Amino acid sequence: MGGPRTITRRGALTLALALGCAREREPATPGETVAAMVSALEQSAGDPTARRRVFALLSHRAQASLESRAARASQVSGRTFDAWEMLAPGRVRMHVQFDPGSISTRIEGERAMVTARGRAGGVADIPLVREAGHWRVDLSLPDAVAPRGNDPRPDAR
Repeated sequence: MGGPRTITRRGALTLALALGCAREREPATPGETVAAMVSALEQSAGDPTARRRVFALLSHRAQASLESRAARASQVSGRTFDAWEMLAPGRVRMHVQFDPGSISTRIEGERAMVTARGRAGGVADIPLVREAGHWRVDLSLPDAVAPRGNDPRPDAR
């Protein structure tokens, strides 16, 4: 019969196994990275952690763009925004209804292009870059600018 020490060891082992199994593994290929991102995007409306997962799958360049947007939004609103909050929940979607079984990948050095074919026939090319040994989606995000008509300064028109 085990005493408190045996229970503690079992509890520690159970906790370690649970944490190890619960941790998501890093996508190993460009296709797995795109599939993980699409899955997180689809979950973003109902899962508050999904946008953080999307952000983690973005390239440093795309993350820097979102960090810049978050800084501007924080200045304007007086509230601090994290970069991942610039991804609107449930609003960011691929223009193609992704079919995970119909992707192809071209890899050239540290860059890759995943072509995803949609269920309705559309096609999307998703660029990726390898950073620190991991594939990241390398989206080009346009600079956010204020609409011209909303600036009250007379010289802004």
